[in-house]
Amino acid sequence: VARMDSDTMTSPKQFQKVLSEFAEGNVDILLGTQMVAKGLDFPNVSLVGIASADTSLTACDFRASERTFQLIVQVAGRAGRAQTPGEVVVQTLYPEDPTIRFAEHHDYDGFTHRELQDRREADLPPFSRIIRFIIRHEKVDYASESAEKLAELLNQLLSGEQVRLIGPQQAEFAKIRNRFRFHILLITPRPGVVQRIIHTQMHRITRSVPAEILADVDPINLL
Repeated sequence: VARMDSDTMTSPKQFQKVLSEFAEGNVDILLGTQMVAKGLDFPNVSLVGIASADTSLTACDFRASERTFQLIVQVAGRAGRAQTPGEVVVQTLYPEDPTIRFAEHHDYDGFTHRELQDRREADLPPFSRIIRFIIRHEKVDYASESAEKLAELLNQLLSGEQVRLIGPQQAEFAKIRNRFRFHILLITPRPGVVQRIIHTQMHRITRSVPAEILADVDPINLL
């Protein structure tokens, strides 16, 4: 049995050593995190087990379903890549969830159709754009108060524009590197107008808000 995760793989050489031993049959079971999900081609792999496959499904991110589907399908694809038949075992608390069922049947078209329908109804990307503001400070009170102040300023500046403001609220990862994190989301079909308004007022915003502000247009994740 070999283990492959960020704690054990501290160098490319270790990574390559474990993969070589697995490919040569010196290792029978490879236990790992998401790093073993993509791009590995071992013809003799006949069984893949995915533990807690739905963990990412409950993340506070509109892409949670997409990431869960993608991960299950990618990991499942490691089994049965040659003449040896493959079997995949998925552990989940939500076996009837549409995302899990679509992944079970490798139904890309079905998942895409449902996901796009849900996002269209909620006015989420790709039918809109998102601008995310992250507010960070070593003191949680400063971070929270700064987030409230920033939300108030954004509401004033963007009044009358096609913008939906969500927040402020504590980020999913509430504290990173000793800094507390809050965020605000702006959802709009007209990101250029929003960026232009905010750009002209950034000096006023930074003077009014004592905490650090990070802006992320089209964020990859909302955690």
